[in-house]
Amino acid sequence: MKQRRSTSHRTVQEQLSSSRRHAFLAITLAFPCALLILLEVSLRLFHYGPDLSLFITQDLHGRTYHIMNPGVRHRYFSRVSFAPSTSPDYFLVPKPRGTFRIFCLGGSTTVGFPYWYNCAFSSFLRDRLRSTFPDRSIEVINLGMTATNSYTVVDMAREVLAHEPDLLIVYDGHNEFYGALGIASRESMGGARWLSRLSLHLAHIRTYQLALDVYAAFGKIFGSADDPASRGTMMERLARGKTVPYNSQTYRDGLEIFTANLRELKELCAERGVPVILGTQVSNLRGLAPFVSGIPSDTPGQTRTAFNTRFNAGMEQRMNGDVVAALADFRAAAEMLPGHAEAHYRVAQCLDTLGRASEALPEFVKARDMDELRFRTSSDFNTAIRDMDNGTIFLCADIEASFAAASPEHIICNNLILEHLHPTAYGQFLIARSYAQTMRLHKLLTSEDQWIRADTLSDDALWDTRHMTPVDDRIAARRTEALITAWPFQPEEMPVSDILPSDSLGQIADQVARGQIHWKQAHDRAIAYYSSRNDVRALEREYRTEINQLPFIEIAPYLRLARLLLDQQRIGEVRDLLLKTFTFPQSPPEQAENGTLLATALFLSGDTTSAQERVRSVLAAKPDYLPAVQLLERINARAR
Repeated sequence: MKQRRSTSHRTVQEQLSSSRRHAFLAITLAFPCALLILLEVSLRLFHYGPDLSLFITQDLHGRTYHIMNPGVRHRYFSRVSFAPSTSPDYFLVPKPRGTFRIFCLGGSTTVGFPYWYNCAFSSFLRDRLRSTFPDRSIEVINLGMTATNSYTVVDMAREVLAHEPDLLIVYDGHNEFYGALGIASRESMGGARWLSRLSLHLAHIRTYQLALDVYAAFGKIFGSADDPASRGTMMERLARGKTVPYNSQTYRDGLEIFTANLRELKELCAERGVPVILGTQVSNLRGLAPFVSGIPSDTPGQTRTAFNTRFNAGMEQRMNGDVVAALADFRAAAEMLPGHAEAHYRVAQCLDTLGRASEALPEFVKARDMDELRFRTSSDFNTAIRDMDNGTIFLCADIEASFAAASPEHIICNNLILEHLHPTAYGQFLIARSYAQTMRLHKLLTSEDQWIRADTLSDDALWDTRHMTPVDDRIAARRTEALITAWPFQPEEMPVSDILPSDSLGQIADQVARGQIHWKQAHDRAIAYYSSRNDVRALEREYRTEINQLPFIEIAPYLRLARLLLDQQRIGEVRDLLLKTFTFPQSPPEQAENGTLLATALFLSGDTTSAQERVRSVLAAKPDYLPAVQLLERINARAR
């Protein structure tokens, strides 16, 4: 009996001991969790970290608009310092009834680099669609961001789908390896897709942001001063020293990640019934030699020697003008090392010089595809884009084919590409046309019959009325010069050319390229320059460009343009212009000027009654406004 009680007592003790162990373990595990929760709550209370929302709100004219949030960049860039400009495209939430809303996603080409947003394909598409369907309410909202890729597209699309899009347009692919989270980028999470996707979700947690900031701070303290991530252009900071041979494991992984991201985007949009148009990627084939042509490390020494001998012989023959002999040498070299990008490029150049463009084209393509510094999308990625087209939700605009058709001998070159891949302004115009043609083909926006009836404007007419000015071209030229005088176009950064003090537009463009002034300031300074020269035609173009791109910001360009048109007796245009402005917030002087200008236009068009009512309204608010007093006297004199 005593032994039984003793055994029972030990069992109870063991149970109590086991319970204590479980409780202790639970407390041990709960304590760090509680600390993390407390830290997260504290960080949020003290507003630690940037706002990572895709959109922020802004009140204009008594209505609340959404606009892209510059801080969203912090989701994608934690190691490399980067401050991209973001779209000035405003939109209302909820969407106004009858509005067709398009969001454009992608990297620097989508942004419009080296131009600003007014020369991006999104702006050309918006203007084309509004000119084709003037009675429709059409929004085209640019959400492009430099140095981003398909990870960003999918991440943004998750939020965009909550804002009632009727169509998503995606131009993406060039940045798959070196863009944010790209497998060969300094902003990579190690190349694993699941880890990259996890990091995008964790980015919204303040504790995670703190950990990244601490890591970055230690990196600055203990990092090398020669680290490419801390200097140079954005291209250099993300990619220098990171080559990807064709068909290597890294290359195949990058293609697989790209395809998986496109599939995820397809599933997301299919769930909401929102169509997507993907664009094939374009790059300079004829006008740009490969950046890096590697020789595999396991290549036998004898093969290396033979290759160098034939390749160098080809270069010498080419310099001496014997293109046929050079072609033979370059072909022999390419056969020895089929993966050598520059060997294929030199073969293509020789064939091109000999007038054999159809033979040169596949060699130019091979040279682009074999380039180990992967800033230009290879053919495999464009094939992946084309293969996603299912004819319903996921559609393809073959922009590469469109560019080839507009290029000499169908080889894309400097006529449409500024350097390696960024289109000229007319190239951006062609991208917009390709997307519009795909919309028409698949009866998006309206029916096939309505497209046929309305889509009658010629490309020449649309291009001639584009909303860009000479200062935009100068800005693009200066930015391009800054780009191609640095790595990878040059081994080390070279100085850009000097601009004469007398070159006013050049000075303005240089200030924009250096980040000293913004696009709006640049155009305001161009307006001052043209005003000093009394260049009425250039002034009108500047005013119309500002109004078209920034319609809600201020009324001053409308009033200046109205005066310009009034001086030319273009009365109907003045009336139509000013009738758009009366919902704008205006100072009392602006209200008086606006009302008087409109009253003048009405008076000169013969509508005396409306003019009299408008000018009396102005004088009721500002009785001493002399132009209105004088106008009323003119109106009354005519009435007598």
